[in-house]
Amino acid sequence: MTDTIVEERRVQSRTIIESLIASRTETLAQYKDVMTYKPFEMNDTLQEVLEDFCESMVDYTAKAHFNLYNYLEEHKERRQSVLKVADSVYPELVDNTQKILDFHDMYNSDVTEMQCDKLESCLNGVGELLADRINLEDDVIGALLSVENV
Repeated sequence: MTDTIVEERRVQSRTIIESLIASRTETLAQYKDVMTYKPFEMNDTLQEVLEDFCESMVDYTAKAHFNLYNYLEEHKERRQSVLKVADSVYPELVDNTQKILDFHDMYNSDVTEMQCDKLESCLNGVGELLADRINLEDDVIGALLSVENV
């Protein structure tokens, strides 16, 4: 019975990790797509690409909070090494998420010319945020997977 429960948890955690990575990949592809419009000149096409990117980015960031961290909490993770890593990166993830939401709020709809003038700089900042986020998430994912394989 205990082996079955452990195996079910492993399957659940791998499914969450795979979903997070798929969402991450989609967001990075859309980021690359937005960057192909440089130099930025606001038009309906760029607005649509930006909206798609913003939506994808918010969905991706939510997966870490609402899927990965809820999974750890709801299943009452007992492995201290996993909890230690998750707890250590969580404050940075929260801060990172807020900055991503700020970008979303600014560029999700009806971008003004002034916002368009700052778009390249803002996108470069978002690229750095995404890179930082991936590193933080990979720390948690690595802890989950390395402990599972022991």
